[in-house]
Amino acid sequence: MFRRLIKRVLGGASQPPPARPQPPVVGPLPHLVLYKYDACPYCRKVLRALDRLGIDVEMQDTRQDPEARRALRAKTGRTQVPCLFIDGEPMFESDDIIDWLEAQVVEA
Repeated sequence: MFRRLIKRVLGGASQPPPARPQPPVVGPLPHLVLYKYDACPYCRKVLRALDRLGIDVEMQDTRQDPEARRALRAKTGRTQVPCLFIDGEPMFESDDIIDWLEAQVVEA
């Protein structure tokens, strides 16, 4: 009885797995440089988004490279990470960075 009910609910045969989504198409992007450090949870959030979206950016680690930290302070007056430079203009806040990156990706 229980097996017949399951067959009726499930349609008898098992369903094939859903198709994997196609990778996004990334249009031409401006020059991108991400200032970050690996232990920062907000930086990791941005890095996961970059990986998911298939976007490669130049990375500057402010903990591993003191010059990167000095350069970030000289350019912005702050050492806050993550900071994404978009054609030389800084963008702070992980959610804002992710929103901008997602807007650059065109679904195929």
